[in-house]
Amino acid sequence: MQDNMPFDLNKFRPPKLEARLIRLVILGILVLLFLFSSIFTVGPEEVGVILRFGKFVRTVNPGLNFKIPFWIETLDKVPVERQLKQEFGFRTLEAGVRPRYSRRDFQQESLMLTGD
Repeated sequence: MQDNMPFDLNKFRPPKLEARLIRLVILGILVLLFLFSSIFTVGPEEVGVILRFGKFVRTVNPGLNFKIPFWIETLDKVPVERQLKQEFGFRTLEAGVRPRYSRRDFQQESLMLTGD
């Protein structure tokens, strides 16, 4: 049965690689890791806060930015332009210069939240 095999795995030998080629491949991988861990983008509604070893260093504006890689500097993105709104006891039907509010009664919701 083994005589019919087109390729004998017992005689297989991996190709010989030069030390220079191995060094170039390792160097290329390190350069890619360096680039991927140092380049980042900040969204249009955000500001990036750079921390070096957990201590504040600087803030960065939206766009493509750079930092020191490999966990020396870390990035926290803070959404500063976004307004989050909670409505308790009323509902906005239409926002604008003259907003319209729902005429329904949300007194139970107000009582649940404040206890008044």
